[in-house]
Amino acid sequence: MRAFAGSIWFVVLLLTHATYGQVTQEDASLSSRASSLEVTVPISPNSTCPIMGKAISSKLFVDTEMGRIYMCCKSCTKKILSDVPKAHQTAYPVTKKLDLAACPITGKPIGKESPLVVIQGYVIPVCSEVCVKEVQENAQVVLAKATNPKVSDLGNMTCPISNEPIAKNAFCLIGDTLVHLSSPTCLTEVKKDPAGTLEKAKSSMSAEKPR
Repeated sequence: MRAFAGSIWFVVLLLTHATYGQVTQEDASLSSRASSLEVTVPISPNSTCPIMGKAISSKLFVDTEMGRIYMCCKSCTKKILSDVPKAHQTAYPVTKKLDLAACPITGKPIGKESPLVVIQGYVIPVCSEVCVKEVQENAQVVLAKATNPKVSDLGNMTCPISNEPIAKNAFCLIGDTLVHLSSPTCLTEVKKDPAGTLEKAKSSMSAEKPR
């Protein structure tokens, strides 16, 4: 009888160990997939300040109708804004036209006579004049999508961190998914839980109107 009872406990232990091992492996797999979600904020900066000719700081810039122009110090802001086309030409002496099949704003096809917008050294085609202003106002998001075909814009209108409306040019990439934020300062919280942030942003979409 004791031998029989011992056998039962041995089988129970084996099953428990097997189940525990399976759960542990599944948890490890989920954890691995979550940690593999890299959080980035792509930028397309000029290398030197268009005013002083010095190396730029990635934290110092001014947003203009021709995109973001980086500078070496805050005192250059006024001179950049006094003549944006000249500052842009100096900052981005070479322009590159992007060969896009679809408008980065609406997703509609690009025609031969489609308007062109110059943003930070890139010439970006859009489907209509209506989209020009949107490109200018949300240049960093547009550049992130237009320069990397792998990027998929989630299109969320509510920030998954603050639960507040999203702001222009406030975003990050979680993996290849572009998630809009209410402020660049939310990035710190996104990095703490990339997978959870992405799921929260996706779940909020059901209560939102399409962008």
